Amino acid sequence: MLIQGAFMHVKDSVTADTFLKFLAGEAPAGHYFVAQPPPGIIMTAAIDWRVIVPDADADAVATALWSGYESMVMSQGKEGNGNCPSIFIQIKNVKGESDQFTMGKEIDKKDGFMHRVKESMAVLSLKNVESAVLQEIERTCMSDYWSQLA
Repeated sequence: MLIQGAFMHVKDSVTADTFLKFLAGEAPAGHYFVAQPPPGIIMTAAIDWRVIVPDADADAVATALWSGYESMVMSQGKEGNGNCPSIFIQIKNVKGESDQFTMGKEIDKKDGFMHRVKESMAVLSLKNVESAVLQEIERTCMSDYWSQLA
């Protein structure tokens, strides 16, 4: 399963690198990637990071995501203009089917987040998932767009 996301209305002190390092420390079973477009490509709206994780370990990544959101993003509080720091989340299988939502807007409670992730995983799970996950890891590693977190 792929879990990927982007920050919205988050201060510069939280970067994709720092967030992914936190997640990797909390849920080491995933493969963590940060978006690094090749020189000359300008991205205005994009996914900042990606985690490729076996379905069996998705709960650990979800728990780490909530902890990272709570400690690094939610703690920033609302901006004066009413914008709320949040994380756009997309849960996607290797066939491209996905679910997406925003932590901090649509979902602002841990129980609701964990329930949504479990529902998404149940709907998006594939039969031959282990082989598909390995293929997606290889495709992402070979891409010029993604850089694997060391």
